Amino acid sequence: MPRNVNSTMLTALESDGFTMVHMIYLGISSGLYYTDCGYDITYDSNTYDATPYLLQIGSPSESRDLRVNQMTVQFSGVGLSMQGVFLTNDWMNKQAIIYKGVLNSSGSLVGDPLPIFNGQISNWQFAESRGSSRVTVSIASHWADFEKKRGRLTNSNSQNFYFSGDKGFEYAAHTVRDIKWGRK
Repeated sequence: MPRNVNSTMLTALESDGFTMVHMIYLGISSGLYYTDCGYDITYDSNTYDATPYLLQIGSPSESRDLRVNQMTVQFSGVGLSMQGVFLTNDWMNKQAIIYKGVLNSSGSLVGDPLPIFNGQISNWQFAESRGSSRVTVSIASHWADFEKKRGRLTNSNSQNFYFSGDKGFEYAAHTVRDIKWGRK
């Protein structure tokens, strides 16, 4: 992912007294915005809420190869509030962006934060034990759907969806073993 550090951010990084923060956007519902900063941050007309529940942000890995890069974001102590967000909203393949921002010595965001990972939510997991709860959100690069098979199925229900009453695939399930398409 190409990145350009603007001159304002570069100047802040060269000085003393700056702080690095993460800013996370999850495209669930009307958008969830979180930061690991001690206070809320406003960027691009969105307020990234300071949350004590943000436990861990994985390290992104990059390569020149075309492969599915993944990373995770963990929230701890969230209980049913975060679990409810995933249970009541459409989350699969929603956009997720993780930024790294620079705060100057007065606590203001300097320049534009760098997007360190831009992908899609691929999974989430809720784990609960005595005295703690944890939600882990898995984010995968846009290559995650690269090998997904699209199109119609060779069964009677799929055929009748497009051509009501057609019996062309009525016995397709019984003859699939005999078809040599793509097999040797």
